[in-house]
Amino acid sequence: MNWMFDHFPILSGLSKFASMIAEDDLLPYLRRDDRHGQLDALRSLKNSVIGHSDQKASYLDRGVLDDLLAIIGTAQDGVKDPIFDECRIHASVVLGSFAYSDPEISSRLFTPPTLSTLVKVLTQYSPPALLVASLRTLTTLLTLRLTPSLVQQFPHLAKSLSELISHYSTACFANYARQDVQVLTNLCTLVPLISPSHSSAQSVSSELTGPLFDLVYGSLKSSQTSGIVIDSKLKSTAILALAHVLTPTAAREITAAGPKFTNALLALLRAPDTATRLSAAALLTALYTSGRPETTSTSGVTRAPQITTLALTLVPTLMKLLDDTIAAPDHGRKGDPRILHTLAILCREGGDVTDRCVEAGLIKKIVSIIVQVAPNNHFAPGRIFESDGKLLSSSLLCLSALGLYNEDYRKAIIEAGALSVVVAVMNTANTPATREVKIAACHVLRTLSRSVRLLRTTMVESGVVCGIVDLLGEAPSEEERPLLENVDNVGNEPEQMDDEPVHTTVTEVAAEEDEEEEDLEVRTAAMAAVCNLVLDFSPLRKPILDKGILPLVVSGARSRYTPLRLNSTWALKHMVFGDDMETKACVMAHLGFPLIIKLCDDKEIQVQEQALDFLRNLTARSETYIDMLFDNVGVDEVFRLVDCKLSLLPVPPIDESEQELLSTQPYYTKVIIAAAYIIVHIAAGYDRHRETVIAHEAVLRKIVQLMRHENYGVRLACVWTIINLTWVEEPNRAPGDVASAGQIHTVSPAGGHSSEQLQQEQNISSFAELYFADIYRRRAMTLVRLGAREQLEYLKQDPVLDVREKTKTAIYQMDSLVGRPSPSAEDEQDIEAGLSRGVDVAGGAMQIDSELHA
Repeated sequence: MNWMFDHFPILSGLSKFASMIAEDDLLPYLRRDDRHGQLDALRSLKNSVIGHSDQKASYLDRGVLDDLLAIIGTAQDGVKDPIFDECRIHASVVLGSFAYSDPEISSRLFTPPTLSTLVKVLTQYSPPALLVASLRTLTTLLTLRLTPSLVQQFPHLAKSLSELISHYSTACFANYARQDVQVLTNLCTLVPLISPSHSSAQSVSSELTGPLFDLVYGSLKSSQTSGIVIDSKLKSTAILALAHVLTPTAAREITAAGPKFTNALLALLRAPDTATRLSAAALLTALYTSGRPETTSTSGVTRAPQITTLALTLVPTLMKLLDDTIAAPDHGRKGDPRILHTLAILCREGGDVTDRCVEAGLIKKIVSIIVQVAPNNHFAPGRIFESDGKLLSSSLLCLSALGLYNEDYRKAIIEAGALSVVVAVMNTANTPATREVKIAACHVLRTLSRSVRLLRTTMVESGVVCGIVDLLGEAPSEEERPLLENVDNVGNEPEQMDDEPVHTTVTEVAAEEDEEEEDLEVRTAAMAAVCNLVLDFSPLRKPILDKGILPLVVSGARSRYTPLRLNSTWALKHMVFGDDMETKACVMAHLGFPLIIKLCDDKEIQVQEQALDFLRNLTARSETYIDMLFDNVGVDEVFRLVDCKLSLLPVPPIDESEQELLSTQPYYTKVIIAAAYIIVHIAAGYDRHRETVIAHEAVLRKIVQLMRHENYGVRLACVWTIINLTWVEEPNRAPGDVASAGQIHTVSPAGGHSSEQLQQEQNISSFAELYFADIYRRRAMTLVRLGAREQLEYLKQDPVLDVREKTKTAIYQMDSLVGRPSPSAEDEQDIEAGLSRGVDVAGGAMQIDSELHA
């Protein structure tokens, strides 16, 4: 820490007794009002503790931390006292020496009083030297033990940093004093540390983006136009800080201003120092991923050609940087977490960029890094330090991104032995250093579970199940269990929600009142990994459910933390996918209809989509749950909900700069599709269910109108509705339907059937056929009256083959019922091959899941 002391002025007139203060007598001098005595004691303390961990531990045991914080946190009133400023500076330097020690010592400094005192220095007037010392100390503490979000604990911190950056920045970079550069460099270094998570980074963006951009742009402009050499460390830390807090909206504003800024960053990719090249690549990556993609599919994200060209330009630079760090490891560690994190962001959209990275051997290189960070794939509790944790988490995130859209890459990741590391990480004891690593491991597990083949073979590991359940938290206590379980009355909601209307939305707050944000983020990542593991064809489904995971998932669906609520609803949707009636019953016993209806009206559109897909899967091929839905929610309420969702329109953005609104627009279409398929499945039930649909003409009008929707998935769902409403099949008729048609009840004699009874049954059968024939025709005529036949004629020319084929089936069935001419023999053969009782919703599982955490 000697480098910290060279910049502080030496005061003249120091006490000639400074060197005579015994070490045992230092603490009383620190507590006196005599500033000269304090300063002498601080100098002696500094000399006695630097390089001596045993001395540091001894002083901490005797309460020196409180003394140092009292000196640092005391602001001057009135006339400035240079000696008192020097005391505060030296106290901060000594505190930094304690921080830059063994983890056992530095961890004792990580207390609320320490953090609040250092933050206080940043929020009030402090001399530059004190700012530098306090910033370095705070940076050291946060580097050794990353707190989830310091800006949540101190909401005013972002504004204070913004004001300091603006204050120490100047238009003429040649006027920078050395101390100004030090202050700005440390301020920029601190920015990513106070907001490490994505949500916390976005929360500080509005305060910090402006001054950071001015600082970066000013440095680049001065270098180009005036030839001024800007401190490379300041330049790289400022660029990295801007990349960290950049929102899509801000990025679009920057790129819309013209190519000068981007071109200047591209020039930095050829800078002589590694830090500058890396920071430029990180900011260009943030700008690359900020734009609105042209298309998104199961194979990845497609962007404009010029944007893709920009991304491909970054790959050689980042791979060269990674190779350099592997060849020349830092402190014995190969790789740089910042490089891997940037590659992860760049590769998470799939496509040519990912292919180029894999061709360059990125998977093998990452695995080599993981092996040297985690030898023998064994993690002892508490043995992952923050430096290793960052490298490991970045490596795992990059693996997750590489395999997200490509089956061959997922296979390569498995063959490289990454799964055993993931399992080991998930079963490691919880420490601050392992939090980010466990989240990254969950992302890898989610990526690998997208492969049906891997899900059924390689991933059948006992450690996966135990690790996932442990990360989701503890099961509800005995006092809470009755609120979640009601197996005697399937479908009912817990008592405390009986008096709440089913249309009430779930209120969102930043985090649960009784749970830290970092715990919620871990649970959210684990829940994302659970989603594919509980599908009906997964061999891990039963072991996971047997571990008692269902109450945890339902608890997550009640969470006020939106990401956890979303992933929990997603997992529930996959639990009820398929024909396993026992699992459906178990899920509904814990969940209840009122909660799922509330989630259908959630304030977040993505949660609405998953909740409606839950109902879609629940009612698929299940007349029992169609009836249960009607009985528990009410027929009119169900159709009110569907009517509302079919009418859903996205909030129109003023322009493309409103990226948040633009990013949610595709989900409005998905909500419409999910709502339409609920009607499809109700119409695939008994005849009385189809009659219920026909009776709600408002919903049918929406279905008919949506037959010309721009999205083919919406059009296809509407055609399926027509097919199921015009479907005629005797086994599909419930016994109650036939009895209600004849209104005659008979009892067979013990000895068999009499001729009169046989004749009576034949009469009933004939009457029932005429009765239902009239019902079928009336349904078809209702659809014709609402304009469905006209829309079907239009869809015969649909650009999508599946829509055209299903349209043929719908026209054939409708015309047969209303007495129109039959189609040609060739068309009839195609139609008969396509007849079905209803739509298979397999696409509602894996296809939908491909967009999890896009």
